[in-house]
Amino acid sequence: PRLRGRGSQLSQQGGGLLGNRGPGETQLEVDRRRLVRRIHKLEAELRTIAGHRATQRKARKRSKVPTVAVVGYTNAGKSTLLNRLTDAGVLVEDRLFATLDATTRRLELPGGRNVLLTDTVGFVQKLPHQLVEAFKSTLEVVAEADLLLHVVDASAFDPDAQIGAVRSVLVEIGAGDVPELLVWNKADRTPEAARRAGLSTGSVAVSALTGDGIDDLLAVLGDRLAGSTATVDLLVPFERGDVLAQVHREGEVVEERATEGGMAVRARLDETAVGHLTPYLVSP
Repeated sequence: PRLRGRGSQLSQQGGGLLGNRGPGETQLEVDRRRLVRRIHKLEAELRTIAGHRATQRKARKRSKVPTVAVVGYTNAGKSTLLNRLTDAGVLVEDRLFATLDATTRRLELPGGRNVLLTDTVGFVQKLPHQLVEAFKSTLEVVAEADLLLHVVDASAFDPDAQIGAVRSVLVEIGAGDVPELLVWNKADRTPEAARRAGLSTGSVAVSALTGDGIDDLLAVLGDRLAGSTATVDLLVPFERGDVLAQVHREGEVVEERATEGGMAVRARLDETAVGHLTPYLVSP
């Protein structure tokens, strides 16, 4: 629309014979071609980024490390929470869409289990389809996460409306069925965070700015992820160091001791890992 407006103004600056093109129309076409070339260049870059992200996701799946995506309404404090948990150094600003790219950091939970924590772009009500498409490579990590940390600004005017807006976008990007943990943020500003957390089973009230409630969040996060794994006992022969390394790589080792028959290991493993280690199971 701005190009058409400029073309109309420029075409009035000079005249010509009836039926000939004015200088404004020529400039309009030049500007349009320049923008079209830039759009094509950006679309090509987005396709390259999508390929890189797909490679990164495959590597994360092979590592068997659980992934947790931090989602929420824009300006809810997601980046501040990621910085608090992992010292990620992500940019934090009090404005819309301060985060435009996903940032992933490793987080060690109580008990020694590692997870990958990813910050995401903030959602808004009625997010336009073209924005969803533009952030598609960024948002794909949400749909493939094992758990969502849904950060809510407890001091907002209508937090319930923001929760609804976020969940509607999650459904739109194919992440509606991913388990969710509500995190009521900004508890230092309002007692509403603690009240909301008390009403909602499994939710947590925190202040990402001051650090209040972070220990409770880590404990609940560890419990939620532990629910998707099974605790098994394994007996690994001493000569099978590769199997022992696989147990450490694919799960969380709770206990490990040497016995006459080999290394006795108690570990939390997902269903796929248990299937791979069936010959070494002592108890289901």
